[in-house]
Amino acid sequence: MTWGPLLLLLGGLCLQQARAGSHSLRYFYSSLSGGLPGAPQFSIVGYVDDVPMVGYTSESRRTEPRAPWMEGITAEDPQYWERNTEIFRGHEQVFKADVRTVMERVNQTRGLHSVQYMYGCELRDDGSIGAFRQYAFDGHDFLSFDKDRLTYTAATDAARITQERWNSDRIFIQRGKEYMEGRCIEYLKKYLKLGQERLRRVAPQAAVTRRKTSDRTFLTGYAYGFYPRDIEVKWVRNGVEIPWESRDILPNPDGTYQVRTSVEVQEGDDENMYRYEVYHSSLPDTVTVMYEEKSPPMGVIIGGIIGALVGVGLLAAVVWVVYSKKKKSGKSAYTAANRDPRPGVGGSHQHLLKGENIL
Repeated sequence: MTWGPLLLLLGGLCLQQARAGSHSLRYFYSSLSGGLPGAPQFSIVGYVDDVPMVGYTSESRRTEPRAPWMEGITAEDPQYWERNTEIFRGHEQVFKADVRTVMERVNQTRGLHSVQYMYGCELRDDGSIGAFRQYAFDGHDFLSFDKDRLTYTAATDAARITQERWNSDRIFIQRGKEYMEGRCIEYLKKYLKLGQERLRRVAPQAAVTRRKTSDRTFLTGYAYGFYPRDIEVKWVRNGVEIPWESRDILPNPDGTYQVRTSVEVQEGDDENMYRYEVYHSSLPDTVTVMYEEKSPPMGVIIGGIIGALVGVGLLAAVVWVVYSKKKKSGKSAYTAANRDPRPGVGGSHQHLLKGENIL
């Protein structure tokens, strides 16, 4: 169970990102202060969009493919797996030491603690580029990078020392930006080409159902069978957008996704006054659906059952891990990011944070 990436993914993905039609490459690092049944002490997972494609753990100590199409990377980069194994082994030692350093600085020698790190890049349909780099300690935001402003921003008072040190090193800042806009995007394009069959866009199907109680009527809109995950949905009544009950985006067994949203029909209204609108990066324009008196497609029913089971399982894993590591909380703590990456200042993150040779 690689739960560190799961925590960040669940927190970072939402419904309102689809219009850009972007593709992203992200890496998620997790480092624990001690052992936890079913979880490696250190792990890295690389994702293209929301598909895991490479992984490394302290148990295997090797960089390995998580998607079958990644086997093809050696055709143009024969040393890919060996090179990244060497790099990630170095990162493992850095992060394990960082967790111990954190615990010493906050005078917490017991309990389970974690450092998490996420970085990557995004290529949008309009050609613009996004970048991500952020740290968390024990599941809480700590430090993040703003590519447009070229600054690090502290999420807590404990991170301000790091913020000031890193922001004062403009060469360090510039090299990080160049990596995310250059090498990161270069490899994202390579991965997209390798996995183009699996990563192709699939348009959603949409339907609206009705449910009546003794005194209330609800309409539920479904969008299902789509890929990638990001999607924008809304309810409109007589041309005006209205609030709706949101549900999580759930996975289908075939690698696609589905989502459902519900609204209550106001007293005296006819169902035809309500329209369910769906936009996805695979669609040329918004799809509008109205209620029809017929059974929902079987794909909605089956996918909903399986997706709900998967979703509940993931949520249970997250809750259990968070509970296990947060029995004792409330004390501010330093994370690995407090160690300055520059030579001679006490840190060993220079190679890692500048993004060199991290693919």
